[in-house]
Amino acid sequence: MAQKVKNNSVDSLKAGIWYTVCNFLIKGLGFLTTPIFSRLLLKKDFGTVGNFNSWLSILAIVGTLHLYSSVARAKYEFEDDFDGYLSSVVFLGSVYSAVLYGIVLLFPHFFEIVFDMDMRYIHVIFWVLIFSPALDMMQIKHRFEYKYKFFVFVSLSSTIISTAIAVLLVLNLDDKLWGRIYGAFVPNILIYIIFFFVILFKGKTFYNKEYWKFALTFTMPIIPHLLANVILGSSDKIMITKLVGSEANAIYTIAYSLGMLVSTLQTSFNSAMCPWLYEKLHTKDYEIIKKVNRVYILTFAVAVEGMILIAPELVRFIGGKEYASSVYLIAPVMIGYGFKFAYTIYINVEQYEKKTGIASVGTLVSAGFNFVTNLIFIPIFGYQAAAYTTLASFILLLLIHYFVSKRLDLVHMYDNVFTFVCMFIMMIVGIASQILYLNTMVRYGAIAILGAIGVGLLWKLYITFKPGADFR
Repeated sequence: MAQKVKNNSVDSLKAGIWYTVCNFLIKGLGFLTTPIFSRLLLKKDFGTVGNFNSWLSILAIVGTLHLYSSVARAKYEFEDDFDGYLSSVVFLGSVYSAVLYGIVLLFPHFFEIVFDMDMRYIHVIFWVLIFSPALDMMQIKHRFEYKYKFFVFVSLSSTIISTAIAVLLVLNLDDKLWGRIYGAFVPNILIYIIFFFVILFKGKTFYNKEYWKFALTFTMPIIPHLLANVILGSSDKIMITKLVGSEANAIYTIAYSLGMLVSTLQTSFNSAMCPWLYEKLHTKDYEIIKKVNRVYILTFAVAVEGMILIAPELVRFIGGKEYASSVYLIAPVMIGYGFKFAYTIYINVEQYEKKTGIASVGTLVSAGFNFVTNLIFIPIFGYQAAAYTTLASFILLLLIHYFVSKRLDLVHMYDNVFTFVCMFIMMIVGIASQILYLNTMVRYGAIAILGAIGVGLLWKLYITFKPGADFR
C-alpha cells in the first residue's frame, strides 16, 4: 500500500509537469500559426473561422451536455465497472448530439442563418460534438491512472498533424476557408472516432439507467456555470466593440490573449492536481491536502508574477509596436485568472461532493456583475476598464465559492487564510510591478529572483509527495 501511495504521488507530480509543458506547446503552436492564417486568409474568411470557433465553444457545452465532466467523480462511484460507465455515457452523449444534428439537417437554411455560416462547416461542428467526448473521457481516465505519456502523445501529435494539414491546404487550395476548417478538424475527428469505438468495445455497455442518471444529475446543474464562463470570457470584448470600437477591441484582445497564458497554466495545474486531490478526498487525508495546497497556491502566484514581468516581451512578439499600449492591461487580466485558479480549489471539492449546482449560481452572478460593471465603467474610463472589471468579477467568483463551500463545510481541508493572503499579495505586487516596465535591468533582476523562488517551490512540492515527508 505504501509503495502504491508513493508511486501515485510521484506520478502525479510528473503528470503535472508534463500536462503543463504539453498545454504550453499546444498554445504556443496556436500563437505561431495565427499570423500565418491571418495573412493567408481573407479578412472575411478569418472572421468566419472566429465565428466557427465561437459556436463550437458554445455547442460543446449545450450540444454534448458536457457528460465527460462526470467521469472524474464516477471513477470513485463505479470503480468496479468504470469502463462500462464510460461506454454507456459516451453512447448517451453521441445519441443526444446526433438527435440535435438531425434537427439541424431538417432545417438547414434556418440554421445557416442562425450560425451565420455555410452548412458544410456546420457539419464539422456536429461531427466534433458527436465523437470528441470519447477522447475527453479517455484522457480523463488516463489522468487518473497517471498515464501522462499517453495524454501528451495524443494531444501533441493530433495538434501538430491537424495544424500542418490545415497550413498545407490553405497554401494549396483556392477555397482557403474550407482548407482551414476541414484541415484543422477532420484529422482530429478521425482520432475521436477511433477512441469512440475503443470505449464502446472495452465497456460493452450502451444503456445503464444508473449510469445515465448519475451523469445527467452531475452535469446538468453545471451547464449554466459553463455557459456563464463563456460569457465571462467574451462579453468584455463584445462590449468594447459596441461601446468604443473595433480598434480598441484589437488592443484589448492582444492583452486578453496573453492573459490566457495564465488560464492555460491554471488548466494544466488543475488537470494534474485533480486526480491526486480526489484520491486524497476519497481516503480523507485532509492534512496532506492542506500542506500541498499551500505550496500549490504559492507556486502559481509566483508564476503569475513572473508572466506579468515578461509582458513587454510578450507584446512585442505577438503584436509588435502597434499594440504596445496593451502591455498595461496584461497585469489585471493575468491576476484575474490567478483568482480564477484559486476558486478552482473550492469547485473541485464541490464537484467531488456532487454539489454541482453551486458552481452555476456563483458563475452566473459573477458574469452578471461583469456585464453591469462593463456597461457602467467602459463609457466612463474607456476600454481599459474592462480588464479591471473582469478582475473584480473573478474576485467575486472566488468569494462566492468560498462562502458557499464554507456553509456546506467543504473548506476545512484548506488553509483558507493563507490562500486569501497569497492572492491579495499577488494582486498588489502584480499591479505595482508594472512600474518596472520602465526599467528593464531591474525587471530582469526581479524575473531572475522569481525564477529562483519558483524552482525552490517546485522542489518543495516534489519532496512533499514523498511518503513520510515532514513538510511545513
